[in-house]
Amino acid sequence: MMWPSSKACQSPGPLVVAVAGVAGSGKTTLGRALAAALGAPLLDLDSLTNPLLDRLPADVFGGHWLATPHRAAIRDGRYAALRAVTRDTVDTCGRAVLVAPFTAELRGGEPWDLLCQAAGGLRMVHIDGAPELFAARRADRFAERDRHRFPEPAAPPPAVPVITVDAELTTEQQLQLVLAALAHTAAPIPDAAP
Repeated sequence: MMWPSSKACQSPGPLVVAVAGVAGSGKTTLGRALAAALGAPLLDLDSLTNPLLDRLPADVFGGHWLATPHRAAIRDGRYAALRAVTRDTVDTCGRAVLVAPFTAELRGGEPWDLLCQAAGGLRMVHIDGAPELFAARRADRFAERDRHRFPEPAAPPPAVPVITVDAELTTEQQLQLVLAALAHTAAPIPDAAP
């Protein structure tokens, strides 16, 4: 049986937007707003992988999975899962909004190439701001995962093309900046405010 199609329901082309930033930068908040504005599925690395990792006994890793010496292998597995779900989502929906720190991907090289291949091309949004602001936000949210984070040195500036937004802007201001940037560089966005 063929279902009638409407131009309004069809995506004009693949559109994958990745929202990157450190813990406490507001990635998930902006990602949700973008997903709603773009009519795209939201794929959050934490939502996809943390429930499984949090249920594993701590002695499997010799401590909490965020603080284990096996962090690199766990990170590789988490991002492989995100890429696989991204590929499936883009193949079926044509669009997605990804949320993750994307620390290695922002430096370019193989992690960036793998993400781009999984997404079929993407636009990266980077939330930038003062480390003190992010630390204060993490302290305010009282999330269990934040108790196990190591202090990390300041990351170098992104080596890949990004749309940079200031963490101190409101979510609505960030959203409007990103939508405006996407309108100039990507396929048309249905019903997106300029």
